[in-house]
Amino acid sequence: MKHDFTSDDIPAIVDELEHLITREIALSVRNKNLPRVLDLHCGDGAFAADLVEQGAQVLAADAASFQEAVLAQPLSPNARKALKFVPLSHDGDFPPEGEMFDLVFCHHGIYRLPYPEARRVLSRIIRQHLTIGGKLYISAYGLHSDLGEGYADADKPIEERFCPLTPAHAKSYNLKGSVCLYTERNLVNLLFEAGGSVLRSFTTTHGTVKAVAVRV
Repeated sequence: MKHDFTSDDIPAIVDELEHLITREIALSVRNKNLPRVLDLHCGDGAFAADLVEQGAQVLAADAASFQEAVLAQPLSPNARKALKFVPLSHDGDFPPEGEMFDLVFCHHGIYRLPYPEARRVLSRIIRQHLTIGGKLYISAYGLHSDLGEGYADADKPIEERFCPLTPAHAKSYNLKGSVCLYTERNLVNLLFEAGGSVLRSFTTTHGTVKAVAVRV
């Protein structure tokens, strides 16, 4: 499901998960707090730059090939120092030991990993890098979306579900290699197993599954 969200203090956003974290940042800024945010699998950094302009301090993390695009994002002089980049290793880890975040945003990043690896990565993030009361905003490609049509591992349990999409879907979505598709229940269980408490979960009309979890 796609909606346009607007408010007096945040820009129009067409993704529900982006809207939720943006609203959380706006609330923190109004309360004179500057939230520390990890944007995991940030891509070109456009959304990370939006969060910085709204008052967050953002660490953008993705493959090293994205660094130039992220750091080239147009930012006001005062905001530029609040955006940093760190490269991810092949298994999704990032290096800053001991660094803590108030909010973590992970949009579709976990599809790249088999379920046991996704659980390990998220467990490390929640238990070692998310503050008590901090929130994780996460989405995953859905098993019951059109990506699940012809998906060879559709009937396997989530722990064993990791294979390529059909050639047509892989080309259409530019998703190379093996991927893990989730149901909403799979995503909720993943967050629970990783140490998070799920505040809400939902499935869009396009079949994407999304959730917000908190570290307690």
